Amino acid sequence: MSHYLVPFSVLEQTIQGGQCADSPEVLYHYLNLTEEYAERLNITDATLLHQRVFNVLLDTVCDTSVAPHWRQTCLDKVYLPLSNLKHLIVTYQDAKNYFKMEHNLRILSHYFISSFEQ
Repeated sequence: MSHYLVPFSVLEQTIQGGQCADSPEVLYHYLNLTEEYAERLNITDATLLHQRVFNVLLDTVCDTSVAPHWRQTCLDKVYLPLSNLKHLIVTYQDAKNYFKMEHNLRILSHYFISSFEQ
């Protein structure tokens, strides 16, 4: 993949739309870029960024109009932003939000994994 500067939101739209279903490098680039951005942010903004990335990936997993192999690839990587969020837990509310996201992932992935197998 070329290293041209692509706006973050364009990468998200490309991932969510499954437009790069045959190029997982785009997803890996997005996740690496997220890490680079998060390192320069304060805890609150880094938390918001990781939540955003988690939601992009989870939304993609749940979108049945996207190719199943792309949804599976996103499911395989959705744990990265969740893991990063776990390291940023400071308050009780942070922990509550984290466990809610983890719970939603378990429920939705269980539901949508069955659609991969059809």
